[in-house]
This record gives sequence, C-alpha cells and structure tokens, in this order.
Amino acid sequence: MTTTNSKVSRVQPVFGWLKNRKTRDWPQRLVELAEGLNHKPQCGAVIRVAFDPEEKVPPTAERLAWMIRNVERIVPQDGKLWREPLRRMANQEKTASALALLDAGQTQHLPRGLALEGCTHADCLIECEKALIWIEGKRFDLISPSAKWDVMRDQLSRNLESAWSLARKSRKEKDYCLIICHEYPLKYHEDLLVRGYRAGTWVAGWPHIPGELRHEFGQRIGTVTWRKIADEWPAIQELYEVADLV
Repeated sequence: MTTTNSKVSRVQPVFGWLKNRKTRDWPQRLVELAEGLNHKPQCGAVIRVAFDPEEKVPPTAERLAWMIRNVERIVPQDGKLWREPLRRMANQEKTASALALLDAGQTQHLPRGLALEGCTHADCLIECEKALIWIEGKRFDLISPSAKWDVMRDQLSRNLESAWSLARKSRKEKDYCLIICHEYPLKYHEDLLVRGYRAGTWVAGWPHIPGELRHEFGQRIGTVTWRKIADEWPAIQELYEVADLV
C-alpha cells in the first residue's frame, strides 16, 4: 500500500524525477503552470533541488525583533501559556541584548528563550541561475493556520518570508516565488489565506513587513495541482508512489 504522507508520496518522487531530467529548463515550465503568480520569475537553468533533507530556514531578524517588541500582543496556540512569552522577556538586560543583535541583522547567539519562532522547512527548494522557487507540497495535510507562539502567524506567511529571505541572500530577490502543490481543492481557511495575502486584505502574518513589500509577497504566491504537473510530464504518472494520484 502506498503511503499518504505528502512528502513521501508526492514531493520526493515528483521532484526527484524532475531533478534527474537531463534538460534543465523544467523550473520555468513549472512556474508557467502555476496559477495566481502575478510575477512569474525568469528562472534560467536549475542549479540545485533540495528536498531530502529539507532545507531549514530560520526566521528573519525583523520578525524576531517584532515579536520581542510586541510580546504583550501575541497569543500562543495554547491559551494556558499566555504568560510564558512575557515571562521570557522579564529580564530587561537580556531583552535589550537580543534586540541589539537582531537590529544588527544577527539571529544567532540570542539569549536562551528569546527567539519566539523556530526554523521553517522547505518541502522542496529549487534554486536556479536567476530565481528561487519554494515548494509547499500538500495532499491530505493542510496549511497550518498558526504558529506556536503566535496564532496569527500562519505557515504560508512564514514560508513566503523565508523564500524572500533566501532570495535576498543569494541576490535573487527580483525573481522568487512560493508554489503550493496540492491534490485536492484548498480548504476554506487555506483559500482565504491565499486570497487575502494576494489582495493585501489580510496582513496578520506580516505585521513587521512594510506595506510595499507585503504587496510584493502577495504577487509571489502560486498554486498548481499534482495532477496538472503529472499531465505536463506524463512519465511522472508511471511512478509507483503516484499511482493513486487523483
């Protein structure tokens, strides 16, 4: 029996097959398949494809600094822990030291417990000569609507900011995007998140991001079904792991 885990049954076999192709222009074809991308990156040849192990990306310094400065406003997933973020910021000397590091763009060596957001993982990261593509692979799993220490910080906002952060470091900030690969129609909350970020009517996941950059982020969200990818490259349908593709 094939597994229903999206990583094993979709992401790894599909992007493993694409990774092994002799032609290196397939990322551009993937971008063209995605719906909703108001900015379609010009990719160039593929350089690397990372999915096993998944690439871990820490939160930006801007995000961590915002959480410290607004600790009284954030709400944890577990309501019983509502005092915990405040307790962690009680030592003013450590808090000031953390903010000094973050304001200098440094996210390492923070005093213990003051980083209120951990690393996020790219299901698949495609780096090309000119662009960076972050893949969020879904099947039966859903876009997480909140993070541990902030119920307003969803998976989509975290991953898109991480994609931008990586693109900025590799000087590809003009050409990056996040593509959600899904099997079934997006659930209600997922659809609202995508639509809200695209239209700029929902900004709760990016309170620390300037308005102009939030608008840019919203133009970089694409969606495509696994079925559409398999139809573009029919040989994918012959893979054992995707034999049950809807």
